[in-house]
Amino acid sequence: MLKYRMPDLSKLPDCCALSIMGKCNRLAVNNCEGEECRFKRTRKEDTDSLQYVYQRLSVLDIPMQVKIAKKYYGGSMPWKEVKSVKKIDSISV
Repeated sequence: MLKYRMPDLSKLPDCCALSIMGKCNRLAVNNCEGEECRFKRTRKEDTDSLQYVYQRLSVLDIPMQVKIAKKYYGGSMPWKEVKSVKKIDSISV
């Protein structure tokens, strides 16, 4: 007799934080909240958001980039390593 049942992932939303067990990796909840979850984000939305952040970080002056890299990225600057960052027409810093 099976103790655990695999969830039917086809009934859950397309979210980058959804684990193969149907649990949320982003929030401290046991089960996915579905379409009404405020933190639901597709993989494309997640990638686009990260590219936007990297674009904003890359336009900052070097001392500020170094400060942010040390504090949040362990000293590395992943926004400099990204090969294809989409150009954003207007960036307000």
